[in-house]
Amino acid sequence: MKRFTLFLAIVLITTTVFAQGKVEVAQKAIDKKDYKTAFNIAQELLSANDGVSASRILIQLRQLDYPDVKLYEYLGDAYSLQGVNELAITNYLEAEAKDSMNVALKFKSAKMYEKQKRWTEAINKYLKIVTIDPKNAQAYVNGASIMFQAKRYADAAILYEKYLAIDQSKDAYLKITKALCQIKSWEKAYTFGAKGVELNPDDVQLKKNTGLAAYALKKYSEAAKYYSSIPDSSLTVDELESAARSFQISGDGVNSMKYFEKVVKLDSTRSSIYLELANGFFREKNYSNAAKYYAAKAKVDSTNEIAWRYLGLSYFQLKDSDSAKANKEYKMEVLEKSRTALLKAVALSDTNFTTRSFLIQTYKGMDSTQAVLGQYKEILGIIGNRDAEFKDWYLEANSGLAFAAYERKNYAVAVPYLVKMLKYRSNADLLLMISSCYLQSGNNDAAIDYARRVLKINPNHKDAKKILRSLSAD
Repeated sequence: MKRFTLFLAIVLITTTVFAQGKVEVAQKAIDKKDYKTAFNIAQELLSANDGVSASRILIQLRQLDYPDVKLYEYLGDAYSLQGVNELAITNYLEAEAKDSMNVALKFKSAKMYEKQKRWTEAINKYLKIVTIDPKNAQAYVNGASIMFQAKRYADAAILYEKYLAIDQSKDAYLKITKALCQIKSWEKAYTFGAKGVELNPDDVQLKKNTGLAAYALKKYSEAAKYYSSIPDSSLTVDELESAARSFQISGDGVNSMKYFEKVVKLDSTRSSIYLELANGFFREKNYSNAAKYYAAKAKVDSTNEIAWRYLGLSYFQLKDSDSAKANKEYKMEVLEKSRTALLKAVALSDTNFTTRSFLIQTYKGMDSTQAVLGQYKEILGIIGNRDAEFKDWYLEANSGLAFAAYERKNYAVAVPYLVKMLKYRSNADLLLMISSCYLQSGNNDAAIDYARRVLKINPNHKDAKKILRSLSAD
């Protein structure tokens, strides 16, 4: 270590002595008015990155009005090496005034402006360069980079586009697609993104930008293609959801469900996706998984009637599963879960007769006759005098109540329900049933009246004739 330190010290001393010697030689040359020699020595010192020594010589030459056009440029280089950026800019501008078409010199000025964070002057300098050299890719990309960092995305995109017409770099494709996405110029973002991915097929961010643009343009199949080509670990939750919706809208339910499940595993607060998943599984008749996600939605949003309703319907469908067929206890378990969920749905929307219909079917599966009849009565109470509006439900409820009473041989109770049905369904079978109920309940006159009405429809109806014969009214 000591040897290395000693060696370094020797090198530094040698370099310093060398520079001092050069400056002395240059000074003697100036004294002799041999300005060319002094100028060449200053150039040598610049090549050795000794800005201090070079500037000592060049300042004297400037005071002597040395005519070489490179004088101010070299003096700018010397100040740049010393980190005196403002003086470097001043001398570069002096040099430009003498050599206005010098592109390399303008690059030096632009870089100094960037170091000073004088972004507007730097950009203007790059724009000046491209007016001189319209094919100068470096000027376009440098200017675009400044615009991009300043979040002037529209201007950055213009410059990146000009750069990409000359040269294609991955970074430029990344920046232009991001800039275009920021200003919602989706068509261009997609065009440049697709080309960028073609040239750089393994770049994840390019695929993301292109997928985002495709999604915004409603090119859902394309969006799904780009998102699905990215590892899950590289996608945000929002991007996973976009992938799911892309697959969903483009008709790929299987992959849509896969991505929706990935979303809720990472962010359980996205409860709206529970319904997406549940509905998808319900459509696929995967009622067990459907119930799982309807239950999850109902748990976080207990007022969501749709979640409760379809949770009940999912359990109801499970009563016909192989498990239910093999295990009666399981069947009763899912029917009970169906009942509980459907009752929750009814409580939230008591006029939804479809829900009540499934609730009635559930009660029938559980052999809960009284509960079935209770639902029919509630339906009729809700319908009130709007029977024409809810004709089918009106008929079903009255029919259910009538037949339940008939089966229990409670004929007098069955009659009013059967008679109400005549308003919308007058046929021989219904009239005969009313006649039979009146006969069984001892109202012979009414039994005769309805039996005769049957014969008006069907003069040869044997059962109607039998009732009349039994009452000596034939």
